[in-house]
Amino acid sequence: MDRREEGKIFRVKPIGYVRKDRIVVDPRWTKGLAGLEGFSHILAFFWLHRAHKTDLQIHPKGPGKFFPIGFTVLRLVKRKGRVLWVEGLDVRDGTPLIDLKPYTQREEVKGRWVPPWVKKLDALETDPLRKYDSE
Repeated sequence: MDRREEGKIFRVKPIGYVRKDRIVVDPRWTKGLAGLEGFSHILAFFWLHRAHKTDLQIHPKGPGKFFPIGFTVLRLVKRKGRVLWVEGLDVRDGTPLIDLKPYTQREEVKGRWVPPWVKKLDALETDPLRKYDSE
């Protein structure tokens, strides 16, 4: 997959793909998953291959174009070989996976805040894993 921006080409090679409610990692990267099942949550980074040209500013969950790299925190239900069953997946079937990381305390941010409009969005959200500000 190539992405052209201001005369530069970025090449992204997926390490796996979304298949229904799971992530299937390419067999050559299976060793990299060792021990991942010991974590309750993972960070998953995706190439949003159906996104349009980037905009400098977007509104979450609003209309418009998106930057093609997306990430989300997923609850890891189980792992069997190169297949990860997860909860909270919000990308289309076939979406390329470009990286995975275990979610640890290091990712938690103390003293953070969000603008009031995010709290309004969260009030409409029914999936707790999709909320931006869970406090």
